[in-house]
Amino acid sequence: MRVCFFRLLACLAVIALTSCTKRVEQPEVPLPGGGVPNFGIGETAPFCSIESRREFGLQDGTQLQVWNLKMSGLKSLTSRLLIATDGKMQTANEVEYKWEKWEQSSPAATGQLVLLIQDGKPFGVKEKRLPLLALDLQNSPSNSRIGKQQGLFVEGDLLNSMSSSSEAGSLMRKSIIFAQLFMPRSTTTMSISLGSDLESVMIASKGGRTVVAVEVEWAPRD
Repeated sequence: MRVCFFRLLACLAVIALTSCTKRVEQPEVPLPGGGVPNFGIGETAPFCSIESRREFGLQDGTQLQVWNLKMSGLKSLTSRLLIATDGKMQTANEVEYKWEKWEQSSPAATGQLVLLIQDGKPFGVKEKRLPLLALDLQNSPSNSRIGKQQGLFVEGDLLNSMSSSSEAGSLMRKSIIFAQLFMPRSTTTMSISLGSDLESVMIASKGGRTVVAVEVEWAPRD
């Protein structure tokens, strides 16, 4: 019962936080190469970029990451919440948007990608953390949206050891934009790196460790 209540509160928090970020307008951010692209009439090159990132430490051990996105001319956009433990990867959440048509003259769309990691201790669920991922788009051409959720927990007496996150800039077609490493308290200090690819996440999760990662994949219009 406690686990269900814990999961419900975390879900409500993600929904509320995503809704709160809808009205935030971000300034144009120069992309690699020095120029600010024209997002209005005449835009021809499909793109997906991170405009800004914010991080919050909330009460009761809750962690929150918010990425503001901008995109144009896409065929699909998928966000995945991955949990890797002992070298084995599972998909906890997946949200996929698809477009039948995105005209070149259509303006860019914006969106928020929100990651929430809720500690279960305040709800009487020791040694469990529930990560949740939400993706919400605004000003987008007509699209279809499919969401999948398994509700996987990060389990064990683990310490939040290190994390890496992408800041503002263009996104590759498929990349890890966030990774957070949890290590057993008994683990001795060792050299571990977190990169922007699945292989580095899998390697870092070996030896009883767990990595929570966010993957973003997009495809341009035909």
